Amino acid sequence: MSEKWKSALFWAVTLALAVVMAVLISSGKLPVAAVLCVAPVVGLALTKAFDDKVLAFSFILLADFTIPVLEHYINGMSIGLLMDFMIVLNLAIIICSRFNGIKSENNVTLDMIAAIGIWLLYCLIEVFNPNMRSIGVWLSAVRSMALYFLMITIIVQLAITDFRKMMIFLKLWSAFVLVAFIKVLYQKFVGWTPGDVFFLNVLDGKRTHIIYYGTRYFSVFSDAANFGGSMGMAVVVFAIAGMHTEKIGERIYYFAVAGCACIGMFMSGTRSALPVPVAGIMAYLVLIKDYKKMVPIGLVCAIAVGLLAFTEIGQSNTAIRRARTIFHREEDLSYLVRKDNQRALRGYMKELPFGNGLGMSAGRAQRNGDFSPLTYYPTDSWLVQLWVETGIVGLCLYLCVMMYIFVKCAYIIFFKLKNKQLAGICSGLLSGVAGLFVMSTNNEVFTQFPNSILVYVSLALVFISPQIDERMPEDE
Repeated sequence: MSEKWKSALFWAVTLALAVVMAVLISSGKLPVAAVLCVAPVVGLALTKAFDDKVLAFSFILLADFTIPVLEHYINGMSIGLLMDFMIVLNLAIIICSRFNGIKSENNVTLDMIAAIGIWLLYCLIEVFNPNMRSIGVWLSAVRSMALYFLMITIIVQLAITDFRKMMIFLKLWSAFVLVAFIKVLYQKFVGWTPGDVFFLNVLDGKRTHIIYYGTRYFSVFSDAANFGGSMGMAVVVFAIAGMHTEKIGERIYYFAVAGCACIGMFMSGTRSALPVPVAGIMAYLVLIKDYKKMVPIGLVCAIAVGLLAFTEIGQSNTAIRRARTIFHREEDLSYLVRKDNQRALRGYMKELPFGNGLGMSAGRAQRNGDFSPLTYYPTDSWLVQLWVETGIVGLCLYLCVMMYIFVKCAYIIFFKLKNKQLAGICSGLLSGVAGLFVMSTNNEVFTQFPNSILVYVSLALVFISPQIDERMPEDE
């Protein structure tokens, strides 16, 4: 984009916002006007982004981290439109750079895009599902289920062209983890912010977060389960990043981030988050091909799991006591209820091979006017939600697509990458995603903000890592 057009765009946006601010102030809506005061800065950043695809990509991450926060302050508004805008902005920047003749490395991996495209096509066809109540419900669901996956993959593979840019993603992610950790400490030792009070009282979060055994903290996330799962994934990614970073300062920093994430995971009070680091570390041990690290790491994990599964050490601590119930499912009432719900759903799903329609499960369906017997059973997990909304056909297709992506990523790390640091970072990203995917069998956090975008970016980076590897010294 030429300097003339960028300047015109900036001043047009600034003038329009100034008029809107004047109207808001005259109407007494000062908080909204105050937010718009930062609009000129945002305008400058947007114009700068047209010259820097990595900066534009960072806006996606910023939106991803901001959306869960906004959900605590805004009710009844489609906050996801912020992500839509950032994705469209990035695609526009990529297209403009092509038209302007700006040359860049081409990292696009067609097999990954084709696999996700097949899944997106199935979700698009679901619009014809006879149980769908409205196009709006389908459109809202298809974005998080498939469209974001494809768009983020394309953007990452066109914007991230070298190892330095890849590490920018990790640095931004780590900063968000630290912000989330500081916020959860504030919740525990200082108190609730106005947004927290809104979530607990107005959005009825108190019913599931302030319960008989204590408080389930949620930090800046939509709920405690989302917070716990995301922190569990961060434990894996940043602990492994620390092990594969040569600079002492960066190594200490990544280990510190992983430690903060681990504390946050336990403070969430989410039992289903514990398998995330366990499964992630197990996946890492398979990928690592380094027996010097494999033996001590495996030994530490085995001891930790053994202490939880076969002893009562730390039983007086609420977090440890709840975590221990994972290994004693027959005594876990919530697990037994979940299994009863799934048995009941199985009877209804025999007649719905293509599902009840995107967005048409449990309370989501009832909010849109569907009160059939199927909707009275909570889905409780991402895979069960997929099963109910897309049927056994959709679930099998999704699992095939994900298994192809996971296996191909493992193949790339195992056989393709020569640079040890890059291989280590990629193994951490894949292991973190694998751990969160295991959690998806018991919770719905896999496609919630910010986890879904972090998952899509991580998988896309592993797929393009062979091209990045070619531009790096083997032992850098």
